[in-house]
Amino acid sequence: MTKVAKFIKWLGIGAVLTGAVAGSFLWGPKLYSRFVPQADSNAKQNEARFVTVRRDDLQIMITEDGKLRAIKNNTIYPELKGQNKIAWLVPEGTSVKKGDKLIEFDKKPREEILRTKSADLEGQQRGVTVAEETLRIQISSSKASLRAAETKLHDAQVALRVYENLDGPKKLNDMDAAITDARAKHNTKLKDLADTQKKIDEQLFIEEQQRKALDKEFAQAKESLDTARKAVDTAVLQQKTFRRYHYPQELNTKKQAVDTAQLDVDKASVAAKSEVNQKTQELAKINDGIRRLTQDIKELNDEMGKCTLTAPTDGMVLYGDPMHPWRYYGEQSIRVGMDWYGSNTLMTIPDTSAFEIAISIGEEYRGKVNPGAKATITVEAIPGLVIDGELKKIEGLARNRIQWDPGSPKVFDATLLPSRHDPRMISGMTTRVEILAETVPNVLLVPLEAVFNEDGDPVCYLRKGQTSERRPVQPGKSNDHFVEIISGLTEADQVDLTPQRATGAGQNGARQNAQKSPDKSQQPTTLPTTQPTTLPTTQPATTQESPK
Repeated sequence: MTKVAKFIKWLGIGAVLTGAVAGSFLWGPKLYSRFVPQADSNAKQNEARFVTVRRDDLQIMITEDGKLRAIKNNTIYPELKGQNKIAWLVPEGTSVKKGDKLIEFDKKPREEILRTKSADLEGQQRGVTVAEETLRIQISSSKASLRAAETKLHDAQVALRVYENLDGPKKLNDMDAAITDARAKHNTKLKDLADTQKKIDEQLFIEEQQRKALDKEFAQAKESLDTARKAVDTAVLQQKTFRRYHYPQELNTKKQAVDTAQLDVDKASVAAKSEVNQKTQELAKINDGIRRLTQDIKELNDEMGKCTLTAPTDGMVLYGDPMHPWRYYGEQSIRVGMDWYGSNTLMTIPDTSAFEIAISIGEEYRGKVNPGAKATITVEAIPGLVIDGELKKIEGLARNRIQWDPGSPKVFDATLLPSRHDPRMISGMTTRVEILAETVPNVLLVPLEAVFNEDGDPVCYLRKGQTSERRPVQPGKSNDHFVEIISGLTEADQVDLTPQRATGAGQNGARQNAQKSPDKSQQPTTLPTTQPTTLPTTQPATTQESPK
């Protein structure tokens, strides 16, 4: 086949394809409209446009976001004193087994203190031997000093008794004997003088020589008598002086010597006790230092063991304390290298066998719900999971929704109990909670989109064939999907969701009324026109605030 023939062939094929495409654009729509019926399309549009008024129970729901939290949490916190630097930390969200390491604090400061105290303990233990030997020496010295003082006291007491019982009385007896002897001699001399005087008197006519001899003898007798008298006087004086002065003075000296010796004994005893006590206190001080150092070393070793925390049970690690969320430090704060105070909860391992949900109820809804109210719970992280629940507790004291903003709305913290738990549930997951505040039984219901506000009047458009008739209505209570119709409609009426109305007829009025009447359970509500919505034939499990 020549090149010209091939060119002619492909040129013909291109012309045929071009004609086919052009023909489809020109005649395709007409042929499609001729052979394909339009009844199904119109029927579907009418089905979406018109909704039948029905009678059912209207459920008024309160919707809040909440957080899953385990009812029981295994709190992890250091039992160390003061600040401690984190040296290693398990990442948040890690699944751990019992006994796995969770956190380790820096041990270097305690290791340095431990080395210092160990060295001090060795020095104190060496000092104990020296102190014990010093105490033994002091006890011996004190005993020797005390015994010497007691010996001196004994000697003084013996000297006093000897003087009182022997030396003093003996000296007095000697003086009495001397006085008696002196008086005897005095009497003898007195007799000799009398005899001499008698001789002189009897011999009146003696010779001169004999007379002189007698006179001389008389003079000698008289002199001897005077000497004897003086000896008696001297002996008596000595006795008196000894009794009055020397004996009391010597006796007092002996007693003072005893008292002084007794004082020396007391002094030696006190000094001995004081010195022994001093040495004993020094030894006790060293022993007390050893006990303190031993206790400190034991505590340091215990703290070294407490620097590593392990998991008490299986589970997932969460930072902070879910029961006190304002104490949660976040990933940016709880990190390696930061200081942490002892006894402050660092992380928790929730018990996944039982959960509760923490929510905050706005104060405008506080009077509409009470403990025991039923609720429906969905978990954002687990699509399709719907759990029934019950309102367990509502706090009596309101707080700011934003803790640090005094101007934020007031809320009441509340707790819900799910009826069951799912293995996929994890503490901290966000939940959507719908609490049943009120059930209005057996009322006429239409979708919110079917009620229009025209010049301040709520109206619905009632189906009349393929057109709609304007019908004033009186709405009652409502939720986010349906509104109660008190008057103006009957059951089985069909209302138009997208009627042909005058342009701008109250399009914004309904929205203004909705803003002025936030309490849907107390005031009739009219809402603005929205896109056509088909009324569901059954209530989906996850529908928010829908009728039963």
